[in-house]
Amino acid sequence: MPRKRTNGLPPYVYRGRSAYDLHIYNGKGLPRQVIRLCDIDTPMSEIWRAYELFHSQNIMNLGWLLMEYQKSVLFHKNATRTIKYQSEMIERIINYPRGKGNIFGTAGLKNITPGVLRTYSDSRAKIAAVSANREVSLISAAWNWALERDIIKYSNPCALVKRNKEKARTRYVTEEEYQIAYRLAEKYPYLQPAMELAYLCRMRRCEILGATRKQILSEGFDTLRAKGSRDAITLWSTRLRKAVKADAKVTGIYVIHDKQGQRITESAFKSAWTRLKKLMIEAGIEPFNFHDLKAAGVSDTTGDKLKASGHHDAKMLKVYDRKKNKVKPTR
Repeated sequence: MPRKRTNGLPPYVYRGRSAYDLHIYNGKGLPRQVIRLCDIDTPMSEIWRAYELFHSQNIMNLGWLLMEYQKSVLFHKNATRTIKYQSEMIERIINYPRGKGNIFGTAGLKNITPGVLRTYSDSRAKIAAVSANREVSLISAAWNWALERDIIKYSNPCALVKRNKEKARTRYVTEEEYQIAYRLAEKYPYLQPAMELAYLCRMRRCEILGATRKQILSEGFDTLRAKGSRDAITLWSTRLRKAVKADAKVTGIYVIHDKQGQRITESAFKSAWTRLKKLMIEAGIEPFNFHDLKAAGVSDTTGDKLKASGHHDAKMLKVYDRKKNKVKPTR
């Protein structure tokens, strides 16, 4: 009985007892040649790389394209969290089943049409429409990277694929809801100052967790932004000074830190916020995401909201300005 290939593995690669083996077909009636490719505990991405190194000619399938892009200088110019996020997407795209025991990673580039990508996007949209858009965009980025370097010659089919409609988030956190959540956050010491920075300085979570004490200037807080947004100096207020006040018992370079003065990890912060959201429900308020606090800060700003948010584009500002306009009745 022929051995079944494990989903996610390159063509003709099988999991053995102690290694992943490559089976080479030598012709009808002839025994297959079995070559030890790599150890059994090798990550999927390294299995693909070992497979590529073995072959003298390009595989020219989607899995190969994405893995080549992942090794590129351009890919590694991204922020660490973006690299991690996109690496997870690459694994998900490659391993996505496409019928008859095959996976999307084995699809030949010459066979990937806008229709193939539309089918993939529609299928993924049933579970996560936004993720489907990000995945098609990642395939497009990898395709363009290879195309402009003459690594491949096929035109990018992603250009003709419309993205799934994404509904902009409209949750506005009121002052009353904020104060209730702030009091509940006393159980998690670093959440309160993080909430204040998100609201007062209109900052993202990653910007807050990476903020250091060097950003505390005489005139205000040096608000360093990610994702190409504009940096700014947020002038001091009583609330802002309190939020960034050094803990006399703990020394460290980070504004938000744990009991040992070390940086709070993304996973630890997310876990603490998830627990806080449960407390919000118990307190009778609709739970909100941490990122909604930046939107609340932008919405409540009375001056130049574009400068306050750090965005270059007024279209993006609309996503964050969520406070409803107050208008007079007709009569």
